[in-house]
Amino acid sequence: MKIVSFVTAALAGASSLALYAGPALAQPSTDTTDWNGPYVGLNAGWNSSNTTALPSSVTSNQLTGLSNGAATVTVPPATFPTARMDYSTQGFAGGGQVGFNHQMGHLVLGLEGDMDGTGGRSSQFSSYALPATGLTTGSTVTILRRTDPDWTATVRGRVGYATGRMLFYGTGGLAIADARQSALYGYAPTPAAGIAAANPGAALGPFSNGGADDRVLTGWTVGGGAEFALNRAVSVGAEYRHSDYGHDSYSFGGGGAGATGETLPINLTDDQVLAKVNFRFGNGLGIFH
Repeated sequence: MKIVSFVTAALAGASSLALYAGPALAQPSTDTTDWNGPYVGLNAGWNSSNTTALPSSVTSNQLTGLSNGAATVTVPPATFPTARMDYSTQGFAGGGQVGFNHQMGHLVLGLEGDMDGTGGRSSQFSSYALPATGLTTGSTVTILRRTDPDWTATVRGRVGYATGRMLFYGTGGLAIADARQSALYGYAPTPAAGIAAANPGAALGPFSNGGADDRVLTGWTVGGGAEFALNRAVSVGAEYRHSDYGHDSYSFGGGGAGATGETLPINLTDDQVLAKVNFRFGNGLGIFH
């Protein structure tokens, strides 16, 4: 809801400023817009956050140290491989940008930085069966992994071609993201016959545990877009970017009775499509020539 409110307010404010500036500053274009100088702006749009949990191994502490009616049985922890998991979410994105352009004829070089709040939560559920032991006829381990994106930011170069009121450009550079990764584990043993009676008051499950880690990640981003000059100082446009924040290892869970844990390599990427409005303060306030 915070993202929705922010996006709504940003677009409303941008529209009002554009309408106010339009009649006073509009000029006909005979060749191409002057894109020189600094600018600030707002953006809003769509964000797809994509998580890949790479194959790893999980260790579950099984029922152990209990009597089977005749003797105490020691059962070692069970370690087993997990499959690759891919999960994604779509949500709103909204924020602002600041940049600078230097124009040489139709060629426009620039530097831009932006920051956007992102919404959405992605998750993936999996289940694994463990073999029987001296205390169980089998067990089930469940894993719920989740990604909660918070914000993204970039610092990028831009290379563009200006023609008339249009500017087409490619962009790429540094990408930064804040995302919370978490995992919830469940271990549900099925005690063998007589185990409950031989161990009155003992905890026989099911058990659950988990963990979370919030990190700021860095990577790269690349994309492109277009801007249209409404007048001397205001332009609107659209931009698409793909960002990859690389792989990082997360350790979740722990070592208590019935607990499950793992060290998991995770890769985070996102794709954004943003509508943008920029207010330029260049040489001559972007006078057409």
